[in-house]
Amino acid sequence: MSAPVAVAACLCALSVFVATGLDRADARKIAEACKREAVLVAAAGRSVVDALTARMKGAVGAGGPARVSLGEVSEMIDVVRLGLSAGLSFDAALEIFCANRRSVLALRLERACMAWQVGVGTREDELLAAARDLDVRALETFAITVGQALALGAPLAETLAAQSREIRAAHRAAVEREIERAPIKLLIPTGTLILPALLLSILGPLLGAGGMM
Repeated sequence: MSAPVAVAACLCALSVFVATGLDRADARKIAEACKREAVLVAAAGRSVVDALTARMKGAVGAGGPARVSLGEVSEMIDVVRLGLSAGLSFDAALEIFCANRRSVLALRLERACMAWQVGVGTREDELLAAARDLDVRALETFAITVGQALALGAPLAETLAAQSREIRAAHRAAVEREIERAPIKLLIPTGTLILPALLLSILGPLLGAGGMM
């Protein structure tokens, strides 16, 4: 049995014992009942997290983990920021994004959100685990920023707005680099497919005409 379950059961029994003045035998029975309920709650939480894990694996497929783009991370941060600006809590704003997306990022964040809500881990630890699973450095920064802001009571919406701008700029730079590499990548099909056909179309008639002379 896990330590949080045992602690919860003991605290529950102690509170009942103090409040009602029951004897130790009755308090022990109540503690056992509380312990069974706590075990059921913990098992239900683990089953929900496992179900979300299975859904995420099904979305990824057998071909390995799918890449999460910086554009999708920036979109997620914008949705969370707008939710915070509208007066929602961080969890509620994140759940809005997860409920309206079926991507790998949304499923993994939904699993992380469920994990810290049932007490499997802390919010920052679960977000960092999601960032490591998806191999996205921007998500690690997002997790640290959210954890520190919520722990210190700092305004989170303005910080997320600045972070979203930085991620969009990084995504734009990555797209521009891919565009710059495109001509180099086109050299291989051009040299192996197009140039031989072009040479044959030009030299073929010339060689044929030279053979006829």
